Amino acid sequence: MVQLDPESVDAGPDDLDLTPRNIDSIRTGRRLGPSLVLLVVVGVIGFVLFQGLSGATLSLNEANDAVADRDELGERRFRLLGSPIAITEGEAEIDGTRVTLFTVACDGVAVDVAHRGDAAESFQMGVPVVLEGRWHSPDDAVGGLPFVEWTDGANDGWFFDSDEMLVKHDNDYRTDRIEQAASCGTDAIDAPAA
Repeated sequence: MVQLDPESVDAGPDDLDLTPRNIDSIRTGRRLGPSLVLLVVVGVIGFVLFQGLSGATLSLNEANDAVADRDELGERRFRLLGSPIAITEGEAEIDGTRVTLFTVACDGVAVDVAHRGDAAESFQMGVPVVLEGRWHSPDDAVGGLPFVEWTDGANDGWFFDSDEMLVKHDNDYRTDRIEQAASCGTDAIDAPAA
């Protein structure tokens, strides 16, 4: 049993705090923590959904349509569909990243492409590809690429700067639009408008 020293215990009525407490402020403090956690969780879910949907909203343009709508597309990211008709030999770089240079075409219109990184394993001439990226104008000073001579390409100074590549494959990427594009790049190439 613990013994208390009567002199050290101050239990006088003057020392007791008998002020009534505001119970609402105590309850509000207890509810604030879970509300903040819920707000953070909702924010994270919203961010993930936004990121997922932003990739799904990219337009898919065949090479001929992308050239026709070049001013509308501007520097916005989009997907480009075409069949490779020429692959440029040699190596080039954009901002220190190795690029593969090639030309895709659809309905007689050619587009020069600089694809950052390695090309897809099944990338080859005549097999349709879907590329994700944006246009670079002849005025862009990106790695000196506007001055590259693409083999049998558009060579109009414009090029498509790609960082994602999907190649038609029997099991991975099959749609009616891709099937129709199988012969997209085999037409005669029109001279590009500068």
